[in-house]
Amino acid sequence: MNKEIVENYADSVWNKKDLNVIDQIIHEKTLIHSLLGNYYGPNAMKQVVQAWLKGFPDLQVKNIGTFTDDDKVALQWEAFGTHQGEFKGIAPSGNAVSYSGVTIYRISEGKIIEYWAYLDMQHLLDQIHKK
Repeated sequence: MNKEIVENYADSVWNKKDLNVIDQIIHEKTLIHSLLGNYYGPNAMKQVVQAWLKGFPDLQVKNIGTFTDDDKVALQWEAFGTHQGEFKGIAPSGNAVSYSGVTIYRISEGKIIEYWAYLDMQHLLDQIHKK
C-alpha cells in the first residue's frame, strides 16, 4: 500500500499538477528535506512544489523504480522540462532540461510523514545556464 501512495502522490503532483493531493497525503507535521531547504507540513510542501513548477511549468516525471523497506519507499525518477520561469533567482533561459534523482518517503497511517529529495542540482543549473 505504501508503494501505491507514493506513486500516486508523485504522478498527481508532478505530472498532473494536482496540488490538492498534498493536503490529502502529506501529514500536517511532515518533515521535508529538500534541496531548497528543510520545511514542515503540507503548506511548505506546496511552496516547494510551486517553486519547481514556476521554473519548469511543463515538468514531467517518469518513475524508473520503486523500492520499499518497512515504512520507507524510495522512488527513482527522471524529470524533463523547460526552464520557462524564474528558478532559484535565475531568469528563464528557455533551455530544455533533464535530470534524475531519488526521493525517499516515510509513510505512517497512509500519510507521508517524512520526505527526502536528492538530485544533482549542479547538473540542472548547468543546463539552465547553457547557451
